[in-house]
Amino acid sequence: MSAVLPLDKTVKVQRAAKRLLGEPTIGSDIDSMWNLREKKRGLEAEASKIEKEIAEIEERLMKNMSEQGVEKSTGSKASVSITESIVADVTDWDKFYAYIGKNKAWQLLQRRVSDPAWRELAKDGDKPLPGTQPFKKRRLNLRTLSS
Repeated sequence: MSAVLPLDKTVKVQRAAKRLLGEPTIGSDIDSMWNLREKKRGLEAEASKIEKEIAEIEERLMKNMSEQGVEKSTGSKASVSITESIVADVTDWDKFYAYIGKNKAWQLLQRRVSDPAWRELAKDGDKPLPGTQPFKKRRLNLRTLSS
């Protein structure tokens, strides 16, 4: 007949076995996630520096090409061309929304709900807002432990 260990000792034995076998534990997964997040932060900082350098070169190229009347140019590894497109810059949102409503031009807007605004309105009512339903989005929050 085998002895049954109390639950807390069983969990400790299972954790020890996982450590001996090199299997991930909750604690090791948390630490691995933290290490990867910190690595990602470093890479994002480097990427941000690179993006700034690219923006500076792009601005210089646009200026020089415009001054020289050039729309396309080639280096030894790549080519660039200047393209233009007309985009909206809303100067009066109230007038713009009034136009959309009057003309039923809803295609001018992108479909996306503002989550904070939805939560604010939904908490005041007994029912969800028409055409919506609450969805519980779960995620892990990772915090650095103070040393």
